[in-house]
Amino acid sequence: MIFVFNDRDDRDRASDGVSRFGVYLRRYPKLFASDEDGAVTADPAAFTAAAWRVATSPIMAPPYLDWTAERLQSVTFTHSEHAPALITRAQVAVPRPDVLAAVRGFGDWDRGDRWNRGYHTPADHAVSYRPALLTSALLLFHIDAGELHVPQDAPQALTADDAKASVKRLAALLDARMAPVLAALDPQGGAR
Repeated sequence: MIFVFNDRDDRDRASDGVSRFGVYLRRYPKLFASDEDGAVTADPAAFTAAAWRVATSPIMAPPYLDWTAERLQSVTFTHSEHAPALITRAQVAVPRPDVLAAVRGFGDWDRGDRWNRGYHTPADHAVSYRPALLTSALLLFHIDAGELHVPQDAPQALTADDAKASVKRLAALLDARMAPVLAALDPQGGAR
């Protein structure tokens, strides 16, 4: 599984005694407002994109939703212009292609250490000594709104139950789509 959910911390670290994610949702109601009247959107694509945004860093730190794939840099969303759907943009660190392998003088991704594994942008001080050439691939996925969780409590209320169901459903869909790419990049297992 590429994505992980911090359900235990969500409960144990909740300032309201129920859900830390729920507290954050109440801080960002405008992300979930429908255009017409400010009520909670019932559109699965808009609701899910907003829930994902709140569940991940930088809004939630530590996040409710995180990923274990070391190569995965970011996951963002836009709305499809031609269908009720989300367009997912997943940025993945990849090896330098052969055409760039002969270019000398550039550093690569910072691989972190045993406590902070992954593919990281080199720190400013490292770049001051040596420029970096970081290669990545942008994975684009069309996810039909019919595949997403339909918020049950909208438009009357914004609930942690709906938000959690939305991000968990989307994570499962993305896991199925991204896993073959990540497995090809790291046959021994790219998730920690």
